[in-house]
Amino acid sequence: MSLFSELNRRNVVRVGVAYAIIGWVLAQIAEFAFENFGAPDWVLKSFVVVLLLGLPIALFLAWAFELTPEGVKREKDVDRSRSITRTTGRKIDFVIIGALVVAVAYFAWERQQGQGDTANDVSVAATADAAPDGTDSAVVRSIAVLPFVNMSNDESQEWFSDGLTEEILNALARTPDLLVAARTSSFQYKGRNEDVQTIAAELGVAHILEGSVRRDSQRLRVTAQLIRASDGFHLWSQNYDRKPEDVIALQEEVAIEIATALETAMDPEALADMVSSGTRSVPAYNAYLEGLAHGVSTLSTGDGYEFIEAMEAFERAVDLDPEFALAYWELAKFWEIQLRTTNVVAGMVELPKDEMRRRFNDALENAIRFAQDDVTRLQFRVFETYEEQQFAQALRLNTDYLEKRPNDRYAQEQQLSLLADLQKDDDLKATIIEFHRRDGHDLIVLNNSMTYSLISNDAEFMRQFALEALERQT
Repeated sequence: MSLFSELNRRNVVRVGVAYAIIGWVLAQIAEFAFENFGAPDWVLKSFVVVLLLGLPIALFLAWAFELTPEGVKREKDVDRSRSITRTTGRKIDFVIIGALVVAVAYFAWERQQGQGDTANDVSVAATADAAPDGTDSAVVRSIAVLPFVNMSNDESQEWFSDGLTEEILNALARTPDLLVAARTSSFQYKGRNEDVQTIAAELGVAHILEGSVRRDSQRLRVTAQLIRASDGFHLWSQNYDRKPEDVIALQEEVAIEIATALETAMDPEALADMVSSGTRSVPAYNAYLEGLAHGVSTLSTGDGYEFIEAMEAFERAVDLDPEFALAYWELAKFWEIQLRTTNVVAGMVELPKDEMRRRFNDALENAIRFAQDDVTRLQFRVFETYEEQQFAQALRLNTDYLEKRPNDRYAQEQQLSLLADLQKDDDLKATIIEFHRRDGHDLIVLNNSMTYSLISNDAEFMRQFALEALERQT
């Protein structure tokens, strides 16, 4: 009898197949369970090693022993004429079929989770029809990006989840016809356990993006889900399992898929250019994310030392990628604030004014030089002309820029400031109303609107605006 025939007769082959399928199913279940219970990665790895070590043991037992009506016996002690290996084999076949059914069902479920519930996705027009009375399409195509939860065992990875959230938010905010709640609004919900409907109502958006990040030296796992606030329905969800060096592509992919799910007017190629981070260097991008995270923390805590750490992170980013325009832009904003005398984090660096001015100019010049597209370059040129006190030119450029990227809160504030500097009172009032209509749930927008309404030289407008703003907030 050939070796294969004997292996088949003793059910060694069937045992091997059954063990492999059941082991795979157990590994998938273990991964899901361990991750949700927050178990360290070594627990899952140890479990998989045990499964692998069990395979040769199972094969040996199938070869050396046989199940008989009298119990388990050594194969050489069983009379071939009384062997029931064929009956046992049929039972193992049923086990294999059952395990395959479970494996296929799990595979189908995981695939559906990965692709999102596209079958139940709805168009923006359909959502608008179902929206409450008075809600226009601009509000329906709106989103708040909540801080992604850090699921890593290392709490020091918090900066990565915050930074990744911030960059996804920034990428979405570049989409002209998508209203995105500012980071100062969405990050106030970090660590708070509030339902989606409440958050969406407070921020004045129709959708919420939430997720989690688990990161170590070998794996980056990100989960994200887009939720329609009106009924809590998941329009889109995705699990990403990547290597840490794939973080740039992952961030861009998440932003593109979210914008696509909300059916923005951008074509895929233009959308991909818009959400691009502007670097292919993963170390530089990680340093940039760290800087963004420190910046978010500064806004929420007022800790000036966090602001210094943000600057140092952006400097590392440009050292690693000397053509990283967005990192230079953040450095330019840092040095501009240091040159002020009225900002809470001004004067944190003990350098002569001339040296800070030189660093500001260098950062801004490099940001303009290496800008990844004309719109981004326009954004940086506004800053340049404003600092040169060419206010009329800056206003023209900024107005053009806001037509392309109306969600930019920094440009919105710049617009109000320029209109006030040029004493264009009527335009200032109209712009205050426009920004507040779009983003009045955002406290930064509200604060800016209230501040510049005081400069409008119209007491009645100021009074009426204040009453309407107060009513909207309550």
